[in-house]
Amino acid sequence: MLAADRRAVDSELQAQAVQIKNMEMQNVDRYLQAIGTQAALICGLSISTQLSDSMIAFTNDEEHWIIQVLHNGFIVSCLCLEFYCVINSTLVSVLGPTYALNGPKGSMHSSVKAMKEERMMILYAFGGGAIMFGCSQLSTAWIMMRSPSASVNTVIVLIAFYQITVSVRRISAKFKFHSTEMSVEGTDTQKMKGASYVMAMNHKNTVRGVDNMDQVAGDAQILAMANMKEGKV
Repeated sequence: MLAADRRAVDSELQAQAVQIKNMEMQNVDRYLQAIGTQAALICGLSISTQLSDSMIAFTNDEEHWIIQVLHNGFIVSCLCLEFYCVINSTLVSVLGPTYALNGPKGSMHSSVKAMKEERMMILYAFGGGAIMFGCSQLSTAWIMMRSPSASVNTVIVLIAFYQITVSVRRISAKFKFHSTEMSVEGTDTQKMKGASYVMAMNHKNTVRGVDNMDQVAGDAQILAMANMKEGKV
């Protein structure tokens, strides 16, 4: 295989890998923006619940201090967790692509990896905040309603929690995959594209004596595998 052809294949594979990582980064960025928006919405709902007239009047009631402690604890925990989601999702969404574009060689790969790692922490915080928000609705029912009505609302909220948990598990199972499966598929794709590219160049440059198709395709596969293992993006 000619040195010029080898360099051309290497450049083509790197360009394709950058395109794949760019698409992956855009997907993570949209994911973070969606979570940040929903977390801000839940923060607003929690604050509006806390500042309602019924809640302000209830804080002066010293007899039900246990419910007050639980309710305030749920609200504050929800606010803290969701505010964590808003701040971190914004920082990752802004700094991640900036580092990928302006960082050193290989910054695209490391930026996407870091964004994925932070994404899981943000997701866990968002889930915890949503749970705290649901618990605050239970305490709100017992504060603003009488026992029969509060009991009915508690049952409804618990049933909703159960259905949400089942739905989360079902959806997660449908879209669950292992990272090894993704890397193997990516390697095969890169090898196929690299081999096709080199074979086209070989057909074009037959007058230069490059007529060993199997050898060229084999070299392209070796280059593709090396690039994917080293993470050269």
